[in-house]
Amino acid sequence: MMQGKKGATPQLRLKGLAASPGIAIGPVYLYVTRTWEPQVELVAPDRVDKEVQQLRRAITFARDYVARSIKKARSQYGDDIVHILEVQLAFLNDEIFIQEIEDYIRKEKVSAAYAAYVLFNRLRQRLQQSSDDYMQQRASDLLNLKWLIIEHIRGGKRQLKLKQPAIIVADDLSPADTVHLHREKVLGIATNKGGINSHTVIIARALSVPAVVGLESITTLVSDGDTMILDGSKGEVIIAPDDTTIEQFQQQQQAFIAHEKQILEKSKGKCTTRDGERIEVLANIEFGNEMDQVKRVGADGIGLFRTEGIYINRSILPSEREQTRIYRTIAEAMAPAPVVIRTLDVGGDKIFPNIFPVQEPNPFLGYRAVRFCLDHQDCFATQLRAIIRANTRGNIRVMLPMISGLEEVRAVKAIYEQVYKELKKRGKVPPKPPLGIMVEIPSVAILAEAFAREVDFFSIGTNDLVQYTLAVDRSNERVAHLYSHFHPAVLRLIEQTIQAAKKAEIPVSMCGEMAGDPLAIPVLLGMGLKSLSASHILIPEMKVVIHELTMAECQQVWQTVRQLTTVKEIRDFLQAFYLKRFSGILTVGNENKESII
Repeated sequence: MMQGKKGATPQLRLKGLAASPGIAIGPVYLYVTRTWEPQVELVAPDRVDKEVQQLRRAITFARDYVARSIKKARSQYGDDIVHILEVQLAFLNDEIFIQEIEDYIRKEKVSAAYAAYVLFNRLRQRLQQSSDDYMQQRASDLLNLKWLIIEHIRGGKRQLKLKQPAIIVADDLSPADTVHLHREKVLGIATNKGGINSHTVIIARALSVPAVVGLESITTLVSDGDTMILDGSKGEVIIAPDDTTIEQFQQQQQAFIAHEKQILEKSKGKCTTRDGERIEVLANIEFGNEMDQVKRVGADGIGLFRTEGIYINRSILPSEREQTRIYRTIAEAMAPAPVVIRTLDVGGDKIFPNIFPVQEPNPFLGYRAVRFCLDHQDCFATQLRAIIRANTRGNIRVMLPMISGLEEVRAVKAIYEQVYKELKKRGKVPPKPPLGIMVEIPSVAILAEAFAREVDFFSIGTNDLVQYTLAVDRSNERVAHLYSHFHPAVLRLIEQTIQAAKKAEIPVSMCGEMAGDPLAIPVLLGMGLKSLSASHILIPEMKVVIHELTMAECQQVWQTVRQLTTVKEIRDFLQAFYLKRFSGILTVGNENKESII
């Protein structure tokens, strides 16, 4: 029987974020690399040029290291990790940013290590202030690069080598380090830091290993060789478990493996309720290389393609030709299934940091998305032209984010019409894609009937809708407990939006986090929603839930929920329904089970 290392903390349980499902049991491999405490390091004037040269050598080393990692990842680990590394390489190839570090060394007469620390932190803070989850998580990429460069300057070496299968415990994980591991030796991953969209999560899922992130202090509580249990489904780790606990989790581990195979098998084919109602289950994606996973789970199309990744970390904007190629590749891969492309949803400081260097005090309510695009119509028109030109199979739809008023919709429609006319003058042009909006601001949900007369479809974005309705920033630990898509006010806004779309006879879908929550599915179907879009990872369980439900019981669930007045009452009712209805079929879902939506 496996036993914990002598002297380890007895049976200590820690709670973090459930990042990648599954159970791992094994010894700890503690990976701690950072020992330098940042402090101002002034240098003599005659030393400045040498510090600049040292920075350049470190940047060159980092580029080579990441490039080698990309090569290995491409052959062994798949496109998800490759893309993360390519984003990191783009940071390292940004000569404007590198020049800023050099200028700081010369101006402040500080060491290369300290200058890198300061400038990478500044850029990281700009990304963290973004209202977009994708951009916030890219801040972690900068953290890894910062330490890679500093460690090289200070003569440190990076080594992440497993001699035996183990659970990696780290402050955070660098993708560039991780790809040099033998995947069969990685049992699981546990980190102090990391959000649900972080690169560590993507790494864990690419490796198909369980992971728990956001544990805060786990690196201080374990030593190499300690036995640990990691439950990636519940977001829990157990340090130095006793024999009885190990045996219990070994049984759960085998049950989980069998359960996953069963769920994937059950999810194949078209999705209908038990009484035959067809429900569309679509996938949310960020990158074109997710197509294999999308098809594997039998998604009915792409309900949300986030285009921000095409724009970020570039010295020049992506051309119309480049964007057309990207959009067309996805549309053709999914044809005839629909592909909903969301137009740019970040602020100008993320695309043009030198033009818009000011950090907004509240980017969630600031200069972003359609607001930015309407002020920069050349950039916007280029994207619209590319989307139209990519619609050769007629399955693309255009979706506008952050709409708050009818004036914005009408302004975009005027630009859209002008762009299409210009394309027609060039020659033969594909059909103009339908134009829809995200319903993610309460003003739109309240006036849903008016908006439904102006656009071709709705997609409800619950992440922001909840945030704006409840005035809760879910990334703020002090108030995050107030964030819930089961708040009665949020549910009423969703119902109102669905009914407005139905009255206007336009399609309505949901692409926010709520769509992938198994507890929420009977409520949404009961409201009349028949199209859901979520991360491909969540789709198998979503489809199994839908297969087991009837429309009649979903309507009964919604009528009951509609009479309840608090989040707790609603959640308790839905959890009881779920336990009773799906006992033995699925694990109990809950809205706090984070997703990558």
